[in-house]
Amino acid sequence: MAGEHDLDPPDAALARAVERPPAPWSSDDDREAPFTLDDVAEQVGAGRALLDAVARTGLLLPHSVDEDGVARYSAADVASVRAGLTLLEAGLPLGELLDLARRTDAAVGEIAEAAVDAFLQFVRDPVRGTAASEDEATQRLVTAYERMLPATERLVAHHLRRRVLHDAARRIPAALADDLGAETGNGG
Repeated sequence: MAGEHDLDPPDAALARAVERPPAPWSSDDDREAPFTLDDVAEQVGAGRALLDAVARTGLLLPHSVDEDGVARYSAADVASVRAGLTLLEAGLPLGELLDLARRTDAAVGEIAEAAVDAFLQFVRDPVRGTAASEDEATQRLVTAYERMLPATERLVAHHLRRRVLHDAARRIPAALADDLGAETGNGG
């Protein structure tokens, strides 16, 4: 990968913007990453082996990597791990959680790739081709990135939330009715 000094000013500014989440997107609990994976394990009361397994699935990605190459995690990452533990405590088997994590990472990875490809093709390339100056290109690229990243996240997160709720509303009553029918001898 080319170093930032090899990039022209608009692309160098975009590269710097990508190094940090846009301010309106980062919640207060995701701005800093003070925790190592061992710290996360201690914070949530989970074993390091469990967190290593979740990290291997791709569901637990570090917020950043420090100058010593140590993965760092935020309070939002800690909250996410707690959510996973809630699923385990509710009875979801670890194997199912890890399978869901792998499938989530694969699906989200495809969406992320497509979103970045779309940004490059439909925003970066046209801006670079139409901007009157490097300063204008720089401003337009960084502004577009800072607006589009949170908008994409909101769109995808909202759709996932709606999809889970929609599927639960459709499938859970049907499963309950099937179970009731089976208990009374009237179901299939």
